[in-house]
Amino acid sequence: MKRSLMAELTDSELMRQIQSRDRRSHFLLKDRYQKRLLDIALATLKQPHQAEEVVRQVFEFCWKRADVFDIERDRSVALWLYELTAFQARERLRRWAWLPAPTAIQTTASVWPRRILLVGLGVLGLYATGMTVEYWRLRWQWGSLLPEDQMAIQRLYQEWQQQPDIQRITLRDPSLGNPLLVQALWSPRAKQVLLLASEMAPAPQGSTYQLWLQSDLEGGAQMLESAGTFTVNGEGSLQWLSRPTLSAQPTRLLITLEPIGGSESPTGAPLLQSHVLTPAAQL
Repeated sequence: MKRSLMAELTDSELMRQIQSRDRRSHFLLKDRYQKRLLDIALATLKQPHQAEEVVRQVFEFCWKRADVFDIERDRSVALWLYELTAFQARERLRRWAWLPAPTAIQTTASVWPRRILLVGLGVLGLYATGMTVEYWRLRWQWGSLLPEDQMAIQRLYQEWQQQPDIQRITLRDPSLGNPLLVQALWSPRAKQVLLLASEMAPAPQGSTYQLWLQSDLEGGAQMLESAGTFTVNGEGSLQWLSRPTLSAQPTRLLITLEPIGGSESPTGAPLLQSHVLTPAAQL
């Protein structure tokens, strides 16, 4: 029955059902591509346990963030999974480059992943600009599920600390029932927020954190702009840079809990928020 269903459903049909939260379709897609993705990850990492972790994260992302795959726009589910796996493997290799690589790896299909990568790189090499765009699109799709490059975040943090217009902000539970504090840096030049926390609980299953910038309008009205969604790793560490915003000077930062994919407007009360900000505030 399982093989019959796999033969009947295309990748796009499986992905469409996954986006409708059909767990069985997710299992079928995993059965279909797990071996190939493991070979791709092994070709980069050379260490089976790291390759297995990469594949696990890819399929976890595929389930939790299935909405980022546009069935009408994206080329194919298979290529999307290959790109995500290669991207995540490269990121993991960069973070764990200090580990010694084993001299040999036993794999049942050592040539297959190399052919995939060589052919893929050969074709994509003709579109260097497109690949750059795709790289950053994947970074935004992964968000905090894939930890940010810590060295890049640290460099950015140090650079912003030297800029006199940077605002240092603390977000806390409005009811003071939760002792958690999230530190934020707001850059008026970049119009971005850098969030830092060390003991923040991961979002519950099926939900994500979302950052909002509140701005005051003429006549006393207020506007809320989403600065993006983020997740927290299992260790409670948060290092996240928001996407560029339209707000020139927010009056408050808010964090809410939203459904996977985010919301156009907050669906609940803020979990964390800052004091009212002014251009000269140092909170």
